[in-house]
Amino acid sequence: MSLETLSPREASIFACVCDTVVAPRPLLPPVHETDAVDFLDRWLGSAPRLNRAGLRALLYAAELAPRAVGAGGRLRSLPEAGRAEALARLERSPRARDLVKLLSGIAFLAYYGDDAVMNRIGYDADANVERARRLRAAEARP
Repeated sequence: MSLETLSPREASIFACVCDTVVAPRPLLPPVHETDAVDFLDRWLGSAPRLNRAGLRALLYAAELAPRAVGAGGRLRSLPEAGRAEALARLERSPRARDLVKLLSGIAFLAYYGDDAVMNRIGYDADANVERARRLRAAEARP
């Protein structure tokens, strides 16, 4: 993984959030075997500076947030069940709900956007594009 926008720490925090929110094991590959972190790195690289700063701040807040709900440590230091419980408690909080949903949505997008993950769950984007091309050609559409 060659990061251009995220720091290694930010990448580690996002991977932890992604792994906690998506909880892919045992059926799907772990986050580190996907391009989820690379996706976020590329996305932030093309985002406006203010958006980049905001999402970075959100990552650091997610790392520290478990302490605010009594989980006793930073997100990356907690066991998987503790991370999931801390995020669930934060999502029930009116103050943090939207931010947790935002970060969770980005994690789902990053993880399930990986080609290998999509293929594993039965979605073949290349086959769909080819089928659409054939249909458009058969119907003489541009």
